[in-house]
Amino acid sequence: MRRAYRLDARLAVVVTAISALTLVGAGTILSLEFTGDQFAMEERGLSTQVEEWVGALRRTPGGTVVFDRPAETWSDIDPPYTGLLSGPRPIYGYTVTDATGRVLDRSDANAPAGHPGPADPEPVLLSGPSLDGAGPLLIAELYVPELDVWLRLARSRSDVAALTNTFFAQSLEELGWAALAMLVVMVMTAVGIVRFSLAGLRRVAAQAERITFDNLGHQRLDGSPAPAEVQPLIVAVNQALDSIRAGAVAQRDFSIHAAHELRTPLADLKLRLEGLASDPDRDAAMQDIDAMARLIEQLLQVARLDGGTAFSLQSLHLGETVAEVLQEAAPRLVSAGWSIEADGLDAPVQVIGDPTLIGLILRNLLDNVRRHTPTGSNVKISISSEGTLLFADTGPGLPPDFPSFRFARFVRGDDDARSGSGLGLSICETAMRRMKGTFSAEPTVSGAAFRMTFSLDQRTQHDELKAPS
Repeated sequence: MRRAYRLDARLAVVVTAISALTLVGAGTILSLEFTGDQFAMEERGLSTQVEEWVGALRRTPGGTVVFDRPAETWSDIDPPYTGLLSGPRPIYGYTVTDATGRVLDRSDANAPAGHPGPADPEPVLLSGPSLDGAGPLLIAELYVPELDVWLRLARSRSDVAALTNTFFAQSLEELGWAALAMLVVMVMTAVGIVRFSLAGLRRVAAQAERITFDNLGHQRLDGSPAPAEVQPLIVAVNQALDSIRAGAVAQRDFSIHAAHELRTPLADLKLRLEGLASDPDRDAAMQDIDAMARLIEQLLQVARLDGGTAFSLQSLHLGETVAEVLQEAAPRLVSAGWSIEADGLDAPVQVIGDPTLIGLILRNLLDNVRRHTPTGSNVKISISSEGTLLFADTGPGLPPDFPSFRFARFVRGDDDARSGSGLGLSICETAMRRMKGTFSAEPTVSGAAFRMTFSLDQRTQHDELKAPS
């Protein structure tokens, strides 16, 4: 069978993958945007720089035009750059030329070569080599009419790639942990949203756990708190429950009708046999008819228990209820030679139960005593304050391999079909289950013992404790 998956775990994986792809995609787009716009940024920056540095040009007393380099601190510049105009890898280079292209002043590195352009008062951007042959260079030149010279400021194109790498290295160092934290928060948020969204589905699952064969007639799944995606499944489950309920009702009705139809011919047959002279065949036939009549009666009991017949669970005095059943059923057993003892009938034990079901249990147990224990055996019924009823006899007891609880139907202690149908203990267990109690066989040295545990009426017990002494 394929192992079921957890939706929150699967969603966490999906959200993690999507978030990682989103971050990678955003970084790629940012890189492309930065690479595409880097030259435009450099051009704007270079134009601004050449306009700013024009003021550093001056004419010496000897008539030569020179450029007063601005002060710079190399330590404030991050690698791979070491200075603006000086150092192992300066950012900028410059030349001061006249109209003929003669160099009047120049930097040590990145000094642009070439003849200046027209005398334009606005910065002109172009590309070209450096005086030492390195390049290419991005050049911004500006004509200075007062000095009749051109200031040409250049920056290496290769430095743009270095600037890009530096930018992303610093961004990753500064924003990497923030991106990781954001990814974790996104995953936790997604899982939390899924868990919150599935809370209604968990409530529906709890409803399904409470559905049993006993409450199948009125218990159904309420799909209102569940997501819309599972509504068709809830509707299908309710329809299946309706079909099961209809089948159970049909089966119960058939059993009840069949049992009722069989009662009359069995009664007529028994009357005819009673009119015959006693002989072994006639006595055996009478026993068979009695066994069949008892089987039919038990089938009716099973049909009522399984068919959802309404039993009124109520608070009742356990001892008084048992006494009423014994008063009606015990005399026939006692007159036939068995003895019955009852203990604890006066104890104020209030339990939740149904008088009809308690009577059904005790009559089946007494009938088992009559059928499976020898005449003269003793039966003892005792009630404890914990809400338990113990039924014990001094007969031969149950077989060693007989189950102690969850008694299956049509399981007999011996192979004699006339001794019983194998339904009595199953009826007792089912009846106790209908009353929210338990029915089990108790281990004994001799004989058989059965313990019935009822649910105590906590309200009555609480009132008794509060009552003044």
